[in-house]
Amino acid sequence: MKRRVVSYPTIAKASIISLLLIMIGWILWQIWGFDGNDQAVEVSATEQFSGYSGPLYKAVLPSEEAFQTMAENNQLKLTADRSTGHFQIIDKLTGDIWRSYPNPEHWQKETATGTWKNHLLSPILIEYVNASNYKSASVTAGLVENGGYLEEFQLKGDGFKVTFAFPKAQFKIPIEVTLHEDYVETKLMDDGIIEGELSLLNVKLYPLFGAEPSQGQEGYIMLPDGSGSLIHFDQNRIMPQLTYNESVYGPDQSYYSENTNRQRIAMPVFGMKSGEQAFLAIVSEGEYYANIYAAPGGSVGSSNWVTTEWQYRKRFFQSVSRSTGEGFYTYSGEAFEAASRSARYYPLTGDKSNYAGMAEKYRDYLMSEKGIEPLQTAAGQDIPLFLDIVGADAEKGLLFDSYLKVTTTDEATKLVNDIHALGISNMQVQYSGWQQEGYSSHGDYFPVDRRIGGNSGMRSFIEFAHSLNIPVYLTANYTRNTDGNGGFWWRRDGLRNLAGTVLEEQERGEEQKIRFVSPEYYEKEVYSDLADFKELGADGIYFENGIGEQVNTDFNTRYMADRSEVVEIQKNIFKQTKETLGSVIGSNSNFYLLDQSDHVHLLSSDYSYDVFVSESIPFAQIVLHGLRSYTLEWSNTRDEWQSGFLQNMEYGAYPSYILSGTNAENTRQSYSLWQYSLKYDNWTEHINSEYQKLNEALKEVQNRFITGHRTLASGVKETVYEGGYRILVNYNDKPYDSQDVYIPAQDFIVEKSGDSI
Repeated sequence: MKRRVVSYPTIAKASIISLLLIMIGWILWQIWGFDGNDQAVEVSATEQFSGYSGPLYKAVLPSEEAFQTMAENNQLKLTADRSTGHFQIIDKLTGDIWRSYPNPEHWQKETATGTWKNHLLSPILIEYVNASNYKSASVTAGLVENGGYLEEFQLKGDGFKVTFAFPKAQFKIPIEVTLHEDYVETKLMDDGIIEGELSLLNVKLYPLFGAEPSQGQEGYIMLPDGSGSLIHFDQNRIMPQLTYNESVYGPDQSYYSENTNRQRIAMPVFGMKSGEQAFLAIVSEGEYYANIYAAPGGSVGSSNWVTTEWQYRKRFFQSVSRSTGEGFYTYSGEAFEAASRSARYYPLTGDKSNYAGMAEKYRDYLMSEKGIEPLQTAAGQDIPLFLDIVGADAEKGLLFDSYLKVTTTDEATKLVNDIHALGISNMQVQYSGWQQEGYSSHGDYFPVDRRIGGNSGMRSFIEFAHSLNIPVYLTANYTRNTDGNGGFWWRRDGLRNLAGTVLEEQERGEEQKIRFVSPEYYEKEVYSDLADFKELGADGIYFENGIGEQVNTDFNTRYMADRSEVVEIQKNIFKQTKETLGSVIGSNSNFYLLDQSDHVHLLSSDYSYDVFVSESIPFAQIVLHGLRSYTLEWSNTRDEWQSGFLQNMEYGAYPSYILSGTNAENTRQSYSLWQYSLKYDNWTEHINSEYQKLNEALKEVQNRFITGHRTLASGVKETVYEGGYRILVNYNDKPYDSQDVYIPAQDFIVEKSGDSI
């Protein structure tokens, strides 16, 4: 290759040309603020706010006359006030109005004062912190206190968009509000958010939407707490300062989360009823980084309100010494990334303005937008009985764990045959504790432990069950590892928090250490085992207490996955399992798995018992009935037998038992089964009695939607199905006797369409 020789004249020409290009670029930058490649030059946060001389946000309610129509359709009208950014939804048929700000009729009686009174007028509330100083406290701000203003309010055909500016904190947050056929959607535009030196922690967008005070009307906040719960409006609330704030899909263990012992949020929804109108909100996009925040009347102002709190950063514990455990709490650096953060508000009126109407709207959403198809049940088919059979468990020994054989595959065959002989032909079996070392052992699942029958014994049992048309699912939990088998090495493959620590938990005190597995690792493990499940003839996998229930960010550098990616991993696992084996189910799963899951096992039927919560409701069950089968807790582990049975009846749930062969006494000192009464021949009479009663009541309505649910009197509940079919339950020790109906104490009655009681 010839070496190029550059003469001095050539260098001089190149220098002159370069100098001219630099001068042209400098002139263009001075004029337009662009470089030579037409790319916007980064402008500091301070410069973003300099030069603004327009009006600042004022601490006043928006004028009702200032609202202009932004969009409308046959059902709804969206109006907005350009000076405040607030909006209204108007039902064109009834004239009902839902406001994004406090009801002007009651504002003069507002009890909040000072800063918080101003916050209640703001269309947006933010919380931020100086993340460079771990001792810095977070600050909550609205537009008023921050010298804020609105920027670039624009119509967009189906709504409007605007940017909220916080000059003191140096944040700009663009949002959109759009009208759709039967809802209005509010959206945060993450790609347009501007931050200065401070770090954004969370945002509440239009937090006072639909807010109403307690006085003068009946109403409640509906929370997705467990199966669902209500906070009734109450002017004389005990401990009024308390609020509710929980993560959608449960806390992220890779960050700090206060141990509240609350039920996990499995549904990204909330709602409120006030008088004769209500709304349902669905967190439709970005829900992995959303909390549900509720403020009962008197806690934060006199109004009752509930909203989405969008998370951008969270606290975590930064350890500085492994030996002493010393460290400090600080915040994550980069903000959580979401493609979009959207909440939909569905206005409800008339006989739909209650929690049953909210559940119906959410069910419609799942069918129309998530592809959930209704159940197809043959007419007259008996309801299914769900049996969890436990193979074995382990007991802590002096030097080594002891293996406790509970149900061999031969005993499982006899168990199923004996129950089938009772006349119960429609059953489904989940076989747990079949893996090496039993129920409490997680890691290398195959082969089936030879002490309960091995692969050949399990294969024979499944073939027998299939001869009776009974499907068999094998229970597994891939999110934990206890034995290190299967190639798992906790230092390499463990789930790590933001501080780099492998997450673990103790079972039964300090007796057993369980390490959490990186989601990408357990995804590979499931896929590699699917052929073994198929070879045994399993109809599917029952993923218990892990996949579908826990969404933890993984900071293991080999597998890095944020919450949204973990959800996608879990969806893919369910999808691949169903495609390979034919079916898949989960325990109390988050609702993002409904499109693949064929059954929800042990669905939550309770709430968290916060002092401000009035009652538990079967919101999840109203949503699911007719879409997916579900069970509540195992019947033979109930604290109160009859009340639990009546709840199954009220909630439209199928019966479920956890059973074993004749060796159940051995489990009293086991890691996981010590609290259960498992021996199946002690339960056959109860199983038959409960099943026959539930089958008689629920057989006819298996594929019907629940259309109504209400409290008739204290301890008396009514569940209504399509076609007017009613089940009425009396939990009280005395009969319920009204002009229309008589229900014996601790009992139920069924009223079919056209019947008279």
